[in-house]
Amino acid sequence: MQLGYVYKLKPSLQQEDTMVRWLDMLLAQYNYLLKDRNDSYEQVKSPKMGDYCDLKSRGEACPLTCSVSKSSSVGYPWKKSKRNPRRSPYEIQSSTLPVLKKQRPWYKQIHSTVLQQMLRQLDVAFSKFFKGETKYPKPKRRSRFRSFKYSPGQVKIDGNQIYLPGIGWMSFFNSRPIPDGFTMKSVTVRRKSRGWFVSIQIEDKSVPLPPIKTTKEIKPDHVKGCDLGIRKLVSVSNGEIVQNPSNSKKYKRQARRLRLRQRSASRKKKGSNNRKKLFSRVASLHERVTNKRSAYHWEVAKNLTLGSDAIVFEDLNIKGMKSRCKPKPNENGGYEHNGQSKKRGLNRVISDAAWGELIKKVEVVAAKSGIPVIKVNPRHTSQQCPNCHHISADNRKGEKFVCTECAYHDDADVNGAVNIRKRGLEKLGIDPIQLPSVRGKVTPMETTAV
Repeated sequence: MQLGYVYKLKPSLQQEDTMVRWLDMLLAQYNYLLKDRNDSYEQVKSPKMGDYCDLKSRGEACPLTCSVSKSSSVGYPWKKSKRNPRRSPYEIQSSTLPVLKKQRPWYKQIHSTVLQQMLRQLDVAFSKFFKGETKYPKPKRRSRFRSFKYSPGQVKIDGNQIYLPGIGWMSFFNSRPIPDGFTMKSVTVRRKSRGWFVSIQIEDKSVPLPPIKTTKEIKPDHVKGCDLGIRKLVSVSNGEIVQNPSNSKKYKRQARRLRLRQRSASRKKKGSNNRKKLFSRVASLHERVTNKRSAYHWEVAKNLTLGSDAIVFEDLNIKGMKSRCKPKPNENGGYEHNGQSKKRGLNRVISDAAWGELIKKVEVVAAKSGIPVIKVNPRHTSQQCPNCHHISADNRKGEKFVCTECAYHDDADVNGAVNIRKRGLEKLGIDPIQLPSVRGKVTPMETTAV
């Protein structure tokens, strides 16, 4: 079993200055090695004729040498192995670390495992791209590169003191002691707007995760279908409604305060101390809102898994839902209004709801109990009648659902959750049980006879 604990650090001024310098140097090396990979691949695609000397690395690139490795032009691409003599991109770039410390002695301050983990981070970014999970890696900005990582067995904990190699012993808020039998697998030090934090991943191999429930172990009446929304964060097929905290008065006050602080900070002179102070307050408020939303999501995930044998969600294309509207050119050579200004508000509330983060948290909590989390096609789930299976856009009017064929009526979001649950049961190969009665106070719409 693997768990993740997060603690807040209490570094001294000297230790904080050391960690800031580490992040700056790691960022520069990350972007340099990323550019090296890009340049090497371009040289393989279109080799330069004749000898070519790179003034920075003092290396030659010709049609014979530049095609040895398409992943890196710095480092030695071969190793002593008859089966596989070619080094991987990580191994090629890792062989340059001793040379880096000789050419730039200030990199000796960084612990060797931290530099190696930075190379791992770059290698993982490329592997995820080739698997189709993420986009092509881009150079990192300082605001997006805010953490460094240690390999297993490097960090020590003694009470409320933690030892970080290369930095020293440091106090931290030991709010949750590590259970007996668990060992530290990885340690990540992260800089946030409200201070420095350490994320520790612990593991106990003697406590395995429970196996995922099979089809025979799943009871149909214990399967929950979940419809994600904006006003209602989650509508469950059994009639439960989880409200979205973004609609509360307290959240709206925070949003207004955040808007005023951003406006005030943007009016300050660029590069001034007042601008830095105000933007630090903006970042602190952003982090506070994120923490509250995350805590609420964990609570929702726990409640959804209670008494469940399986949970079914819609497989939403959230990225496509937030994409920009296509431009509409007119006859005069200009463009007509395409509704993008209105869609900005919709994109904002979708981001505030954070459906993707909620589903991830449900998957984490459900895995501890062996509960499968299934995703189904969301097409026509809000327009289909679960009683007669009639599909029509006229079936739904706002938050009401009334079938134009059989007059079955229910809450529109709960009706969508019922259809999601039904599709989940079909995907599991389980026959659905009889439809539940109408839940809540739903006033049927008047249907006109054809």
